[in-house]
Amino acid sequence: MHLFLHTILFRWYVFLFWFAGLFFLARSCGWRGATLRFLSAYLIAYGCEYASSRPSGWFPFGPYTYLPTTVQQEIWIGSLPLMDSMSFAFLMVASLGAVGWFEGRLLSGLLGSPSRFRLSRWAMAILFFVLVDVVIDPVSLRGNRWFLGQIYYYPRGGRYFGVPFSNFIGWGVVGAMILVSWNLPYLRGAHDIARNRTSSRDSPLDRWGPPFLYLCVFAFNTVIAFLIREWFLGLADLLVGGILFVLGKIVLTPKRIS
Repeated sequence: MHLFLHTILFRWYVFLFWFAGLFFLARSCGWRGATLRFLSAYLIAYGCEYASSRPSGWFPFGPYTYLPTTVQQEIWIGSLPLMDSMSFAFLMVASLGAVGWFEGRLLSGLLGSPSRFRLSRWAMAILFFVLVDVVIDPVSLRGNRWFLGQIYYYPRGGRYFGVPFSNFIGWGVVGAMILVSWNLPYLRGAHDIARNRTSSRDSPLDRWGPPFLYLCVFAFNTVIAFLIREWFLGLADLLVGGILFVLGKIVLTPKRIS
C-alpha cells in the first residue's frame, strides 16, 4: 500500500491523465465498456513493451532497455513500470477525441461498429496517437533531467533526438491493435451499443474534454522540453502540433457545400 500511494504521488500527472481518459470514455460507452477497453489497451501495450524490452527483443518498437532506477519509488509489473503501459489507453482516448473534434463528432460516435468507422478515422487516430509520442518519447528519454527519472534507453540510439524511428512504427502497430480490440464484439456488448445509439449528450464536457486531454498531454511534454532547455526539441514539438492541426483541418473537417 505504501508503494501504491508513492506511485500515485510520484506519477501524479500520469494518473491524472489516465483518470481523465477513463472518465471521458465512460461517458461515451459506460463504465463497463470503458474499463474493459482500458484493460485491453494495457494488456496489448504491456505485451508489446515486454517483447521489445527483452534482451533479444525487437518487435514492435525496436530494441530498448528499461532501467530499474525507480523500483523503490513506484510499482513495477515484472520488468516494466506500471505507469508506462497504462499511458496507451488514455492517449488513444485523447487521439480519438482530437479526431472527433475536427469531424464534429463525440466519442460515442467514433466507437460504433466497424462498418460505421471509416478507414480515414482509423488512420488519422493512429497518426495522432503516433505523433503525440513523437512529443512524449524524446522528453521521457531525458527523464534524468526532470522528475520522471531515467527509466529506459535505446542501446543503438536514434535519429530523432535519440529516439529510433522503429519506436514510432511500433506505436502505429500498437495503436492499430488497440483500435481493433476496442471494436471487437466482446467489448461492444448490448448495453454498450444501446448506449451509443441512444446517447444524446452534446455537452461542452463531452465535446471538448477528450481533445483537451490531447492538448494537455501535448503541452505538458512541450513545456518540459523548454524547461530542460531542449530548445530545438521544443520547437520541433510546436512544428508537430502545427502539422497535426493543418492535417486535421484538411482531412477531417467536414467540407461545406456552398
